[in-house]
Amino acid sequence: MKRHPSLQRLSRDHHHALVLAKRLLELPADADAETLEAAGAHVLERWRAEVGPHFAAEEECLLPVFGRHAGARHPEIIETLCQHVELRGLADAVAAARAAGTAPALETLRALGEGLRAHVRYEEGVLFPAVEAALDAPALARLVALLGE
Repeated sequence: MKRHPSLQRLSRDHHHALVLAKRLLELPADADAETLEAAGAHVLERWRAEVGPHFAAEEECLLPVFGRHAGARHPEIIETLCQHVELRGLADAVAAARAAGTAPALETLRALGEGLRAHVRYEEGVLFPAVEAALDAPALARLVALLGE
């Protein structure tokens, strides 16, 4: 599906999240501590470089513009923010394990992979189409300016 230019950057970001999710979901059930530690380090690196900035762009630009047109309590806004909180909690658990000098739990890494995959599907299949339907041309142009596309 072709996205409106205002959402194309965010949509492209989803590829990176899916690559990370795939890597986490492919961790073997018998992964040793070294493998889990490496996966945890990779998660935090990608979080800082890609996922965190993507969430910030959505929360600081996309959702406020959408909220002005669809209402701040629109179900897609609430669901998106709830998913962000859940995913941040999982990333924080990875960071906490690494800070404690232990490997993150395989279950946490896999939950993060599943969560990222589901989140991308949600945004591409529900949130972005809702934004495209709700925003008029000036609001979509404002998003282009805000997101730098």
